[in-house]
Amino acid sequence: MNAWKWLTLLITLWLNVGHGLTGNILAVYPHFGFSHFKVVMPILNELVSRGHRVTVISYVKNPQAKYEELVIADKDEDQASTTINVVPLSEHTPTRSLWVLFQEYMGLHHEGQETCERLFASGHVEKVIKRHQRLNYDLLLTEYFNADCQLAIAKILNLPIIGLSTCALMPYYFDRIDLPNTPSYITSEYVGFAAPLTWSERLLNFVQAKGLRLLYEYHSNRADNALIKRYLQVNVDVDEVARTQTAFILGNQHYSLMGSRPLSQQFVEVGGVHITPEAEKKLPANVEQFLQESEEKVLFISWGSMVRASSMDDDKLLDILKALDEQPLRVIWKWEANDLPHKINPKKILLVKWAPQLALLCHPKVVLFWSHGGLLGTTEGVHCGKPMLVTPIYGDQFLNAFAVQNRGMGLKLHYQEISHTSLNESFQELTKASYSLRAQKISQIFRRRQHTPLESAIWSIEHTIEHGLMGAKLLQSPGIDLHWFIYHSIDSICLIFCTLMPFLLGWFYLTGWSFRSLMAYLFHWNI
Repeated sequence: MNAWKWLTLLITLWLNVGHGLTGNILAVYPHFGFSHFKVVMPILNELVSRGHRVTVISYVKNPQAKYEELVIADKDEDQASTTINVVPLSEHTPTRSLWVLFQEYMGLHHEGQETCERLFASGHVEKVIKRHQRLNYDLLLTEYFNADCQLAIAKILNLPIIGLSTCALMPYYFDRIDLPNTPSYITSEYVGFAAPLTWSERLLNFVQAKGLRLLYEYHSNRADNALIKRYLQVNVDVDEVARTQTAFILGNQHYSLMGSRPLSQQFVEVGGVHITPEAEKKLPANVEQFLQESEEKVLFISWGSMVRASSMDDDKLLDILKALDEQPLRVIWKWEANDLPHKINPKKILLVKWAPQLALLCHPKVVLFWSHGGLLGTTEGVHCGKPMLVTPIYGDQFLNAFAVQNRGMGLKLHYQEISHTSLNESFQELTKASYSLRAQKISQIFRRRQHTPLESAIWSIEHTIEHGLMGAKLLQSPGIDLHWFIYHSIDSICLIFCTLMPFLLGWFYLTGWSFRSLMAYLFHWNI
């Protein structure tokens, strides 16, 4: 070990004395999406600043990383083209039918398996397993999204797990921590509906919540198990590992946006954990100048880091430009191409390839946000208290769009519904004071919590480091071990039904009552 590494180790040990607790944390985040990794970055940085030793296996590179980085991506890969602006607008899904949801599941499944192949082919898994023999890891910190192959590490090294859900929790993970998933009013990552749900929406919600969970367990998890066997020559049931070794799931959500619902002891809301005070202040010079020169209020348009806005249909682009030109607003538009294919007024519209989203949304001159409904942007809109027009494209964006609309702080406008008329109507509606007042009030509730999202996340991690698997076991509900037949008391219901049925039939026979007359008596049916 060279002198610099010794000095780094001594400084780390010195910092640890102040906190009284040190941990050796292994974080595995193999998904390629930058927006996913952005959620965990503040947590990793804070852990390092508190003196913990952190090793991160990730696809996304972090040039400012203060932790040990084991990168899955190729050394020379240009991540500006592989982790952002990768989804064309042709992939938008105009409906949330069961077939569309199944297609999205299959897309995520294949994506997850590709991620697992890259993770295990990198050699980093074998490296950390061997390293554990010299210096034990205390915890596996990972993402719960579309694959669980990385949980093999926790099984082999006997580690407690903290999962981070960077979007709304997938329907596969509710049962693992006995988190109530009541489809009559709780919608999962795949769907979104206006509240309250109609009967047909409740039916679709029920089928997708239960059906996709079974698909994930018997299709995706079996593929995970087979891949682990192929690379490590061990038999692992990742679903069992998740149930028995998960201490907490950190959910990137908050009730002020997603609604109130019953929570398990293992589920911790950390919505907004990626928001930092520094990010609110970073405005490039050209954006700052545009804002300072604006006598009118400003509309900010951004469809996120994944969606390629320049793939928009030309007729829709023309309708948008025409509608924007008629609004008493200046516009800052995140547009990744060099220019628009149509002429614009540069005094009215400023195009930026990259937008400091949080700083813009919290600027007092920005009064409206047109978003695609990505959870990070939506959360930042809530944090800054700005009304939103949301155009969902795929995935959880529909859920987020309806959440904004259900809270009364914005409107949903489907991509296929974009027109000159619909935009003018939406902008006109959103000028009403009720949207702005509602957004500001929800922002206050979102910001003023007992603990900040980062504090809640760090407490959960340090609690797990201190108490290990025993602490995780104490957190777990007895319900995760029960067969569904017993969990839902089907055996008791059947026994009660079979016991009462002879008495009911006998009573009907002796009194001469029929089922129709009973219903007429109880419910005043006119038979």
